[in-house]
Amino acid sequence: MNRPESIVIDTSSLIALERINLLDILCRMYREVLIPESVLQECGEVSLPCLSITRIKSNLMKLLITDLNLGKGEAEVIALADQKRLTVVIDDSKARRVAENMGLKLTGTIGVLLRAEKEGLIASAYDKVKELKEKGFYVSEKLLEDLAGFKYRKQRNPTNPTNPTNSINPFFS
Repeated sequence: MNRPESIVIDTSSLIALERINLLDILCRMYREVLIPESVLQECGEVSLPCLSITRIKSNLMKLLITDLNLGKGEAEVIALADQKRLTVVIDDSKARRVAENMGLKLTGTIGVLLRAEKEGLIASAYDKVKELKEKGFYVSEKLLEDLAGFKYRKQRNPTNPTNPTNSINPFFS
């Protein structure tokens, strides 16, 4: 499998994937996983062969921490993603808004799980998100319902999960 993309990932996503024993899928999905030093300090030891730890020197840091009131980890992740022009994996809603306003490509833990399912690395993103919720991670009921609906539509029509009918399959009319 070709893994052309590198990502920058935040502490909460690393911890979430580790809690459901899926940290290793990152190296199967991405060429390189970058984290700033502050994320390593927040997480403790992270053992991934594709991991690269980076020291951040960016003029953005003061703005992100002082003016926008982000935590050091989120600020460094955003600054690193901006500096390298990479996708950022972050779950914090305020940090996501900042990254989006900066024009960064972003996803979150659930986006990583959906991609892993699409690539055949896990059987069900929905089941893994339910497992995260059971282990104490915040997942809104609306999001869980949306994922359940997506899973149902995909089961009804594997070629087009957004359309519950399938002209190729005569069992759906």
